[in-house]
Amino acid sequence: MPGLSAGPAQGRPRAGFVLGVDVGSSVIRCHVYDRAGRIRGSSAQKVESLCPQTGWVEIDPDVLWLQFVVVIKESVKAAGIEMSQVVGLGISTQRATFITWNKKTGKHFHNFISWQDLRATELVKSWNSSLIMKLIHGSCRVLHLFTRSKRFLAASLFTFTTQQVPLRLAWVLQNLLEVQKAIEEGNCCFGTVDTWLLHKLTKGSEYATDFSNASTTGLFDPFKMCWSGLITSLLSIPLCLLPPVRDTSFNFGSVDEDIFGVPVPIRALVADQQSAMFGECCFQPGDVKLTMGTGTFLDINTGNYPQQNFGGFYPLIGWKIGPEVVCLAEGNAGDTGTAIQWAQQLGFPDQNQEASPQEPTPSPVSSPCLPASRGWPCHCFCVSFLFLFYKSVKIHACFLTPSPPLHKRSSVCPCVFCHFHST
Repeated sequence: MPGLSAGPAQGRPRAGFVLGVDVGSSVIRCHVYDRAGRIRGSSAQKVESLCPQTGWVEIDPDVLWLQFVVVIKESVKAAGIEMSQVVGLGISTQRATFITWNKKTGKHFHNFISWQDLRATELVKSWNSSLIMKLIHGSCRVLHLFTRSKRFLAASLFTFTTQQVPLRLAWVLQNLLEVQKAIEEGNCCFGTVDTWLLHKLTKGSEYATDFSNASTTGLFDPFKMCWSGLITSLLSIPLCLLPPVRDTSFNFGSVDEDIFGVPVPIRALVADQQSAMFGECCFQPGDVKLTMGTGTFLDINTGNYPQQNFGGFYPLIGWKIGPEVVCLAEGNAGDTGTAIQWAQQLGFPDQNQEASPQEPTPSPVSSPCLPASRGWPCHCFCVSFLFLFYKSVKIHACFLTPSPPLHKRSSVCPCVFCHFHST
């Protein structure tokens, strides 16, 4: 392409482009960036979720793979470049959505089980109220009292949630005989979306995840920077089932040339919320970002060491690049997008408009319908619809929501919503 590359006679290096792909819960999107960081081409497709049973949320891996390949090809075409000019691929993915597959054949045993899936709800309730968890909490409180270790304090506050991988994976191990057999034969692979895509892109030659994705599974110990032996042993999850954990910026191999015609280097894997944190340049301790998409996620940069759970927040690894480790504290509300779509079906305006005070208030009717809001463990924050019925209109709804998206430096407050509300 004229102006983008130079031959050897000019003595200048060939211009290169970088692909950034984001595989979210609702959309899969690809941008082509030039050396100046400008977007030269883009493509996007909607991710379709499947609900085979009430509370179950899945994604068809075959469809997702086809979409992934298509958006890359379309964005490169839109940029007017050749695939051979791409010097690197970075992949950002939704977190804690996982799959298992046959190590030898690459065939998956089931669909992706989404982080929004609720099939393990009863397991979560049972474990959180169990004597074992009470003993763990009590012993860790005692150990923290004597050692003042933040790791023991975090363990004393730890509870399972449906958004985490452990009990959804335990459900798979308990209910899918094909997976049980493959594990016994040492022929089963587990992975979140990033791991599975890496495996597919390299046709099985690479199998890994990064610290940001691993830390969000609920199977990872951010204080020791490794998979948690305690949680895996509690739930009888073999450690050998989990992939190696690499730096966020790492040489993950190259895309098999049969896929795009040329081998494209894979330079980064990163979880989507941590990627957003990095993209908003939240590099200093105390920096905060709030993103509102399928869910609402608030992240605080806590420096180079993880903090214990506080005010409903939990510790994560933001990214690891060489010796640098950046840790986060995160809180979330998992159903923001669902609630907004439901509100739009009620006739709510799209641009944060308020109902006219002159608009008459209809009389309440029977048959209440309340979309649940999941995820945020802090009582100070909620997204709620109150006293709504099947004939309700927008004037019946009462919202409690945070300020518009914020990504600026702030001191770490036990309830950061208080800071948002006052700004």
